[in-house]
Amino acid sequence: LTPAPLVCEKHQEPLKLFCKEDESPICVVCDRSKEHKSHEVVPLEEASQEYKVGKGSGSFLGVEELLTRGVCDDDDDVMYSLYLLQDLLVSTIREKMVAEFRRLHQFLEEQEKRILAQMAEVEKEIAAKREEHLARLSRELSSLDSLIREMEEKLQEPESELLQVRPGLDARGWSVLLQTTGRSITYLSPHPTPRKEAAVKKHNWYMKGEKPGVTKGVVTLDPDTAHPLLTLSEDRKSVREGGVRQDLPDNPKRFDTCCCVLGGEGFTSGRHFWEVIVGREEGWGVGVARKSVKRKGVLYFNTTEGIWGLGKSDGELKFCSPRKAPVPCEEPERIRVTLNCEGGRVSFYDANTAALLHADTAAPFSGETLQPYFFVSKKGNLRLS
Repeated sequence: LTPAPLVCEKHQEPLKLFCKEDESPICVVCDRSKEHKSHEVVPLEEASQEYKVGKGSGSFLGVEELLTRGVCDDDDDVMYSLYLLQDLLVSTIREKMVAEFRRLHQFLEEQEKRILAQMAEVEKEIAAKREEHLARLSRELSSLDSLIREMEEKLQEPESELLQVRPGLDARGWSVLLQTTGRSITYLSPHPTPRKEAAVKKHNWYMKGEKPGVTKGVVTLDPDTAHPLLTLSEDRKSVREGGVRQDLPDNPKRFDTCCCVLGGEGFTSGRHFWEVIVGREEGWGVGVARKSVKRKGVLYFNTTEGIWGLGKSDGELKFCSPRKAPVPCEEPERIRVTLNCEGGRVSFYDANTAALLHADTAAPFSGETLQPYFFVSKKGNLRLS
């Protein structure tokens, strides 16, 4: 609570003035007396402000002097001095807080300007990169459309010219283009647009085999057909040539001379594909075989025996068909086998690049059931993916 105004004990008047010589509050009657006539007298509020700025700054020395020197020699003087001390303390704390908040506000404004400037630079960089990607994507889509049109035209050509490779249709360049175009489409537009959806659909046709009507076959290995030197995994997804002949039943379905194994699934209609990881193995073969393919005795890797396939032997790729095929720029490590039963066509692609490796067209399937075919030697290993 604010203390009541103090009064002069001698004249019973309010203490409104302050005598600097005596360093004590006085009333207006005291000011006119001989005792204070020659003294410097100021209003009490002005004296209080002078003590705040001068003697009283920091340690409130002016008020302390009044207390320690005995000037305040009664209870009223003590109460009034404490009142001045409290007022001075509150004012000083307020000034310090205002100054600190002003400094903090200035600091935050500077930080805000700096961060906004950095964000503006980042936005410019992102916009520039986006424009660059859009320009490159536009060029790549244009090239891809041209290649697709050329492939569609090529598929309409006579069989004798179908597998000829033209200088402008470089498989490796096309594969790289497909991969970079797919990454650009995904990077640039997280929201579906008609153009993006069309581009993604075309890209998936070639990279993932997602063309309408083509289904990924669920292929497993048939242990009853596996040569005794071959060991199958528990999930029947991989086969290894172990070099040790196993004691297995010699049933009619089992290959007894060639290290072959067939898939357990048979196909008579539709279009299907599956992929085989061949890695860097030295001796292998993949493709399709007639269900009636010879199981006993020597079996040759050609279409006459009822096998349509692609393999590796003596360090180079081999084909069942006598038709010449282009040699790929890089040795494939994963093969995609695609089968068109009604169309009599078996094609082989590098599954990592979508490059066409070989194709057998107008194959005489004659409606017979076809099964996935696998050959492995030299302690090699093949796995379905």
